[in-house]
Amino acid sequence: MINSLNELQAFLKICRKQGVTNIQFSGISVNFGDVPKKEQKAEDGEPDTPDELTPEQLMFYSAVASDQ
Repeated sequence: MINSLNELQAFLKICRKQGVTNIQFSGISVNFGDVPKKEQKAEDGEPDTPDELTPEQLMFYSAVASDQ
């Protein structure tokens, strides 16, 4: 039996890790939602949004292409 909050947290963590989606015992029902995804931070020098151009892309953006 689970006797403390720490034991409950450990039990729920193990269930989540094993892919359990719902638990029922002693009249209690728990349904797990999706695991929150962590946002990946952009590394230094990379644009924060996909719409921004890198300095190299900006350099070639204004260049005129010659067909000669």
